[in-house]
Amino acid sequence: MLFSYPIDALGDNWLNALAVDLMLAGMNAIDDGAEPAAWPGCLPANRREILAQRTGLRSKLACLFERYSQLPMADRPDVQAAIIRQAALPNVFNDNAPCPTIHSLPQSIREPASDLATYLFGQLSSIKEGNGFLRDNQYSAIYASKIRVCPFCGLNYFRAPGAPRHALDHLLPISRYPFAAADLRNLPPACDECNSTYKRAIDILVGNDGLRRRCCDPYLGPTYRITLEGSEFFNGNEIGGYTLPRWNINIVGQEPDRAHTWDAVYQIKTRYTRDILDADFLSWIAHYSRWFIREKGRDHDAAAVAAELPRYIEGVVQDGYADRAFLKAEAFRLLDSSSRDPQIGEDVRQWLWGFVEYAT
Repeated sequence: MLFSYPIDALGDNWLNALAVDLMLAGMNAIDDGAEPAAWPGCLPANRREILAQRTGLRSKLACLFERYSQLPMADRPDVQAAIIRQAALPNVFNDNAPCPTIHSLPQSIREPASDLATYLFGQLSSIKEGNGFLRDNQYSAIYASKIRVCPFCGLNYFRAPGAPRHALDHLLPISRYPFAAADLRNLPPACDECNSTYKRAIDILVGNDGLRRRCCDPYLGPTYRITLEGSEFFNGNEIGGYTLPRWNINIVGQEPDRAHTWDAVYQIKTRYTRDILDADFLSWIAHYSRWFIREKGRDHDAAAVAAELPRYIEGVVQDGYADRAFLKAEAFRLLDSSSRDPQIGEDVRQWLWGFVEYAT
């Protein structure tokens, strides 16, 4: 991730933990030869009023308990262990220990577990806390912190609260990890492209090689920055008759294994190269050319044209993530350093001068 969400956006993150407590308490009672506590007395007093009339929660818990009671005693600890482990956020993001999926559970438990998970997830948009629903309160707190761009890609803007909702991205897919279905820590907002085109139902904890991997905690990081160090001018793809740099996307920061997960799931390097740098670099150069002419006029040699690059980077290219400035600034830093390279600098300066000379 490029940046993390404010932890106070999780202020209303109680539903999943409550459901886990109810499940474990009921299962422990069954193990002791008793019945799960009666409804609604099993609910904590501070949530009883808001949940007592939600018969869907009552019936789905009852179905899960019935199936659990039919399991052999030897199979029951695995069910409780899966519930506890899947709900252990953010530890699951941070460690390398296995996390059992729904497919490791007895067949009879899978359907009621999935039904309960789907129901709980839906309740995030149904249960009101203060002035808004649980998921809307999370998003409003994030938006109020001035976050306007998706931190998973830095490319796409978020819609304002009240506009049609972005999908909530289950980092741990609900189809594999149902017991984290309604934990807002597992549901960071993401742009539609990141969520629907790239993340989808990919298991963020297990790579294509079947090995356990770690991922970024969307609220604590780690976070990373992007550089283009090592990119090579005149060695990339040909666009519009020009040979572009061969882009080398570097993800810089601590714990590179988590950065690798981020890139593998969201295809960061591919998207930055294909969708932004190859697609926009020539238009960025054209903008620089027009800016240079407005500032300095046309009658300047290649060295003078290149000499203004640092001032353009400092004064024109915005900081941060608006309008993909973090990539644009890196591209111009590459252009500046390449223009001073003892081997290719003259060629780069002449290349840039040609854009200024023929700008309209």
